[in-house]
Amino acid sequence: MVVAHHSSLAYTTFAHFDPKHMFASTAPIVDSARWDFLDYAENFNDVFFMSLMFFVSGLFVHSALKRHGTWRFVRDRFLRLGVPFIAAVTLVMPVAYYASWTLTGRNVGFADFYRKIASWGFVAGPPWFVWVLLLFDVALAFLIAPFTNRLEPSERKTTSLEGKPVVLYVVLFFASSLVYLPLLARYGFGTWTNFFVPPLSFQISRIGLYGLWFVFGYWIGSGGRQTGFLAPRGPLASNWPWWLGACLVFYNALWFVPKLPLPPAVLYVLQPSLWVASCCASCFAFLAVFRGVRIHRNRIMDSLSRSAYIMYLIHYVFVMWAQWLLLPVSMPAQAKFLIVFCVAGFLSWVSAEVLLRVPGFSRVL
Repeated sequence: MVVAHHSSLAYTTFAHFDPKHMFASTAPIVDSARWDFLDYAENFNDVFFMSLMFFVSGLFVHSALKRHGTWRFVRDRFLRLGVPFIAAVTLVMPVAYYASWTLTGRNVGFADFYRKIASWGFVAGPPWFVWVLLLFDVALAFLIAPFTNRLEPSERKTTSLEGKPVVLYVVLFFASSLVYLPLLARYGFGTWTNFFVPPLSFQISRIGLYGLWFVFGYWIGSGGRQTGFLAPRGPLASNWPWWLGACLVFYNALWFVPKLPLPPAVLYVLQPSLWVASCCASCFAFLAVFRGVRIHRNRIMDSLSRSAYIMYLIHYVFVMWAQWLLLPVSMPAQAKFLIVFCVAGFLSWVSAEVLLRVPGFSRVL
């Protein structure tokens, strides 16, 4: 979904490119071919999938802390997240963004661009998620460290709330609204800033939301991933068709209701509330489907699972240059999107499998 998301951004109807300030553009590469459906699909991804990724990441923190202890956990997180982040922003992202730089009219070679982007402190791009996750991991580890000796060695017992996913959804809706809506009102939807220095960038309005879902993942993971909220035969998983339906209903409400002729004051409250409702519903729906639907392992899916982290780190290079190569080609946006998605996904996957065969890379990634 991340690869598809970035593959689509060149072909949305709202895409625009500013050659004077390329990082102020909606995407590094913007094509003249457009497809209305990609607005709908890209926005669906954008509403929920980073919150869900932080939740999934939080699921494994408790077991890792219990197994390794605070200091080894922190050391391992710096190796697993910090080192790849540094490599991605200093080696991978400049290659990706150079495709965009060639369209600004100021291109005098990659070496000149690299010196310029280095003088700016580099640009994180999609790996921003990695450094924020590292920050959350370290912060949570040290917040929990003083209490580790007082905690029972066994895992947290499942609470009655976890067996009531509808009630838990309501709780998450109000908690998400509390941490997201005030920042949204203060900073707006698309404002990014740096955590002291570049390339430690993050989206201001959503940082509290992502932190909440990460902590929620930690809490669920501390009770075990086979019982409670994520039990394969629990109330959430057993009712996956209903949650999938709720996901579609809330997202379509978010997409179509604001287009109705409603008073601005009503829209000011309604639209962000529907956004939060859709975010929570989509997260619950995906968790319900992948816990409730019987999925058999196979070599292809095992390979994708094994390669996913590297694919996340490097896919942007293939996305950018595939979009760049297709700029002069006359074809519908649907075809261009499909080509970029398939090429970027395949090349990222193959590259990941190759890198995983290198001992040093496989140890970290």
